[in-house]
Parts: sequence; C-alpha cells; structure tokens
Amino acid sequence: MTTALSAPARDNFRFLWIETSAQVAELRDALEQGSLELARKVLDRSGYADNLKMRVRDGCIAATMQTPKSSPDALMLRAVESIAIDLERLTRLCRDCVRQYEKLEDVPRRKRRRHAALLAHVEHGLELIEQAIDEADTSTAVKAIKVKSKIDEDYKQLIRACNADLKKRKDPAVVIVSIFMAQRIEEMGTIVQDMGDAIISANMGQQLTADRYRSLSATIKHLRGNRKAGDITIEPLAQTRSGSAISGVAELGADDDSYIAVFKDGKRRKLKEERQKVDRWNAIYPGLAPKILSFYKKQDQAALLIEHLPGLTFEQILLQEDPALLDEAFKALKKTLRAVWRKTHVKKPVPALYMTQLAKRMDAVYDIHKAFKDDGCMIGGHSVLSFADLIKACAAREAKLKKPYTVHIHGDFNFDNIIYDADTRAIRFIDLHRSTDMDFLQDVSVFMVSGYRLQALDAERRKRVHQITADFYGFARRFAQKAGDDTFELRLALGLARSFATSTRFILDPSLSRNMMARARYLMERVVSSDPQKAQDFTAPIKDLFID
Repeated sequence: MTTALSAPARDNFRFLWIETSAQVAELRDALEQGSLELARKVLDRSGYADNLKMRVRDGCIAATMQTPKSSPDALMLRAVESIAIDLERLTRLCRDCVRQYEKLEDVPRRKRRRHAALLAHVEHGLELIEQAIDEADTSTAVKAIKVKSKIDEDYKQLIRACNADLKKRKDPAVVIVSIFMAQRIEEMGTIVQDMGDAIISANMGQQLTADRYRSLSATIKHLRGNRKAGDITIEPLAQTRSGSAISGVAELGADDDSYIAVFKDGKRRKLKEERQKVDRWNAIYPGLAPKILSFYKKQDQAALLIEHLPGLTFEQILLQEDPALLDEAFKALKKTLRAVWRKTHVKKPVPALYMTQLAKRMDAVYDIHKAFKDDGCMIGGHSVLSFADLIKACAAREAKLKKPYTVHIHGDFNFDNIIYDADTRAIRFIDLHRSTDMDFLQDVSVFMVSGYRLQALDAERRKRVHQITADFYGFARRFAQKAGDDTFELRLALGLARSFATSTRFILDPSLSRNMMARARYLMERVVSSDPQKAQDFTAPIKDLFID
C-alpha cells in the first residue's frame, strides 16, 4: 500500500476489504448450509461498503493532487481507487445473489454447494490480491488472476448441470435462479481479474493486463541476462488504430528515452504479418528496418520485441533541429529511397487504386466531418459533382492509365516513421506493417501530405516544410522521368487527393480539415476535366497546393 495515501484513507480501504471478504464468506457459508437467514445478513449492511468506497476515493483524489502524475505513488493511488470501486461492486453482486436465493424460500433443499465452491475461488483470489497490493508483488497478482480460469471452468460445469436439470424439471424456476446466481459469481471472478490487472499496471508503470504482462515477460526473457525481472521497466509509447499497444523497454533508473527495445502486442494475425514484412525489408535492404528480437504468440494474441532504433524522427529534425542536420538527414533519405526503388524496381503492374482506397475510408471521414458529405449542386448553371461522384469519375480515369512499374514501398510513409541516426548517418524505417510492392507514388503522396498536416508552425518552420515538399516532389519526378514514367503527374494528383481527404479523419481542427478536403476536391476536379487522351500532359498543381 502506498504511503502517499493518508492514514484514514488506508484504514477505510482496510475496512472495505474486510467487509467485502466477510460478505463473500457469509454468502458462501449460507449456500453451503442452505441457510436463508444467514444469507440475509449480507443485505443488512448494504450501505456500509458504499460509504467506505467513497471515503477511499476521496482520499485517493486528495493524495493524487499532491503527487507527480508519473510517479509510482500516483500509479498505485489509481490502482487503489480502482480496487475500492471493484470491492464495492463485489458486495453488490453478493446482494444480488441473496435476492435470487430468497426466491428459493419455499424449496425444501436450498443448499447450493456448487455455487459455494465458486465463491471459495473468489475468496482465494481476494486473499492473493490483498497480498499483492500489500507487497506490490506482480507475480502474486498474476496468481490471483489465474483464479478466474478456475472459476470459468467450474462455472461451465455448473451451467451444463443446470441445462440438464431444465430438461427434467416441470418447474424450471429453481434452475433459472441457480443460473442467475452462478452468473453473478462468475462476474465476481472478472472483478478479481480486474483488480489483478490494476496492480500489475501500477507496478509496471502503464496499463497492462495479465495477458500483456505474460507476453512482455516471455518476449523480454533473453534481454534480462543477469538482470532480475524488476530491473526492467516499460513505458507507454503509442496505441495504434488497430488496437496494438507499443511500449518502450528500459533498464530501471535509465535516462528518459534510453530504451533497449520496443514491445508491441496485439492481434496475432497483424503482428505475424508485421514480422514477415520486417524480415522482407531486412532481406531487401539490410539495416533499414529494425530487427525482431523475439516473437511470442498465444491463441489469437501475439507480441513482438523489436530493436529500439537510436536517432530522431524526420519530423523532430524538421521542426526542432538546425538546418545543417535537416539537410544531412534529407540527403540520406533521398539516397536510401533511390537505392531501394532501383533495387526493387519491377515492370509488373500493381496499381495503387487510389480512388478505391479513398472510397473505403470516406465513411470514417464523414463520421468525423459530417459537413463533407455533399450531394453536389448547381452554381450559375454549372453542375458541381458530389464528392462520391468525383471519386467514381476519377476511378474511371485511373483504370485507363498505363500500369506503371512497382517498387517495394513503406506503406505509411509519414515523417514520424522515418528515423535518422546522426552518429551513423543512417536512415531507418519503422511501423512497416503496410509495406508491399506497389506504385512508389503511394509513399511520395503520403510523405508530401505529412508535411502539409504540420500546420501549427511559425513562418521559418513553415518555409522549411515547403522546401522539403518541393524538393521531394522534384526528386520523385526525376526518378519517374528516368524510368520513362509518363503518367507520374496524374497518378501523383490521385495519390495526393487520397491522402489529403483520408487524413481529415484524424484531424479535428475545422480550418485545417476544410483546407485539406478542398485540396482533394481541387485535384480530383482537375483530373476529371483533363483530356483523357493526353494523360502524359497533365501537371499536378504542386505550388497551388503546398505554398501558402
């Protein structure tokens, strides 16, 4: 128990624990003995646990206000508050069981030994949770969480027995009551699991479930060497839109950002795919992608331990570092891309289908920006296509374009997925789960729009972004010319339109999102109005789009 909590709050927490444990024990005794009178004692103290919970919460809130947010005490205070709420939830479930039990008053045999056995597991889980929180012991919390699997197993057996009874009894009321009571006790097992997760999260410094903790333990095993488990800490870095969590793994007491690896866990299919794509990058261009240090899988979940790359993201360099370092990093980036594009250049048509990508994401855009969903209109006798019709018209033009060569692309080529290590003068790529063989303009358009999205900048930094965008456009254009690519400009316009429009689903700023959507529409209208017989003559209006 954290010393940051006041003595009265700690006492109230202890009283709440004792009260909850007593109610669970009394309910178990009542079910074993078939005593309705004993069960009703639980109802007599219905308000006591709630009052104690509120006192503990007030104490946690008061202590949190005086404690640094990221300190171990702050994390444990949140865990204590969460556990206090869970304890009161347990007492409410006990009362629900009693109310169901009262419906058996006229039944000669009221003993419910199977239910009592379930409650015995809950009691054991509470004992382990109490020990884990007193000693801040993660391994004991994991043991407590494992109790849930025992409850689940016995619960399933009980339900199967109830289902068999339903077929035999003329009056199913008794069986239905038994099922409802079993469900309440099964919920208690989930609460014990939640409390264990809260302790693990407090001890580890970020939100972790037992499954995540086990994944982390399995993946970092070879990193430990002579270190003890407690010598390694993790810190949350990001949460992907697909649900994967990303954390930095560091030695205890290390400087900020001094990570020795990156831990990522989520759906097995996605992480297996990412692992394969990282391996492919390392086969194509060794050293460009981070190494996979270990891979752990269990059922439909998996975890990766990935090499932590030293250096700064291209975004950090662009916004925070001096021009000399930016110039150095940008030259290294172009050199690396040129090498990758040349090495993976294949005359095999794999169209990007920019408009198909855009159409699939528009519902998500409209969820955020309902005003973007228009049905077209007439202005001065001129028909303005709706955005949906514009997508269809551009898709028809895109389908007729000469299919270009392909290269191996990053797939999510934003500034923050590019790392530059000034010590080794090396470019590295991260977040490679969308890598594939495709039109290289997919990466080019994403990179250019990534710069446009950086709106909250002063004039000097804005100038930097403009210069990088223009230079990168010229670099890509020269590569296309040498490859005999005569539809580069038109495909770039389609790729930019896709990126401008789809990026608005992550932007709440109404002014920025409107400007981006307007640019997408402008590009698409230019494409539709251009001569389909002279695709090679189309010119993307880069200055109009990117120079304020």
